[in-house]
Amino acid sequence: MLEDKILRSKEELGLMAKRVFLEAGDMDAYKPIRIKVDKDLKTFLEEIQMRDGIDKQFKIPGSSALNNLLIVRLEEIRPEGDDYECDLLVQFFAEKEDFKNLMELEEDIKQQTKDLKTDLEKIEFLNTFLTENIAYDKEHRSRSALAAAITHKGTCVAFAQLFLILGEAIGLKVGCINSKIMKHRWNYVIVEDEIYYIDTAFNASNPISPKLFFQTSPIHLEKAPDQGIAVPHGQ
Repeated sequence: MLEDKILRSKEELGLMAKRVFLEAGDMDAYKPIRIKVDKDLKTFLEEIQMRDGIDKQFKIPGSSALNNLLIVRLEEIRPEGDDYECDLLVQFFAEKEDFKNLMELEEDIKQQTKDLKTDLEKIEFLNTFLTENIAYDKEHRSRSALAAAITHKGTCVAFAQLFLILGEAIGLKVGCINSKIMKHRWNYVIVEDEIYYIDTAFNASNPISPKLFFQTSPIHLEKAPDQGIAVPHGQ
């Protein structure tokens, strides 16, 4: 048992996952834990067990990287009085040591943008930063924000995830849009009453302009008629 405290909220679950990550060894990619939860949190764990893919399961303060990349998998659950005992697997998406570059980059971006006044300034900064520092990976090996932070190149998924993580870190309401037909992913950001659509993977690789796909009207409508929100923006 990790501790006797009964967890009652997603926030407490998130802090527990963060603690497990910080206490893990550098080569660990997951850690099994046993905790106690109340009925509501038990229901939540059962619900996310049925979801497909990586989802934001909780709110981890102070780290957008961990907030987006740590996931908890329910292995077994047993009644214990009015509460429940759960065997969980906290998964890191990669080995812990691979998080170092991304977490350092997140802190660096926070410092570089601390004097920016508006969300639009922050969006423009991120678009410029990513298009100037991350190259499109034509070999399709760097497929995540973790890989892009290490290799300085990435696929569209890596670009979109990196924009998501860094955007959330500096207070933007940012999410991801995906198309299976186009096999592509990009971002959207809500700024007051407007939605900005940004494709940093295209912006980094096209010879016309690093802001070719940086606009308030939806993009890729013809090539991606099935497009939809893959990761919703945070509040």
